[in-house]
Amino acid sequence: MLKIENINKIDFEKESQILKALANPLRLQMVGLLLNDECCVTDVTNALGISQSTSSQHLGILKNLGIVYPKRYGTKTCYIVNNPEVKMIIQILINKYNKNE
Repeated sequence: MLKIENINKIDFEKESQILKALANPLRLQMVGLLLNDECCVTDVTNALGISQSTSSQHLGILKNLGIVYPKRYGTKTCYIVNNPEVKMIIQILINKYNKNE
């Protein structure tokens, strides 16, 4: 349980924006894909069967919120999840579905 003095330290606006981004099924899939492996935009596009513009738009949202980190390799941009709290959230989901196997 949170203590009152700790509640005042939480940036609820920022945290709600991160949770909103993860509430989108496509972005949630992207984060799962990028959880442990760096992938270029083309890899994400092919893995999820979406257009490059859709992929770039969603990756931009995740990048702006600090969920993923981009790395440039010449003309390619690759992404990986760099937010430890988001990694924990995704791991909870993975564990939930691994229990059901």
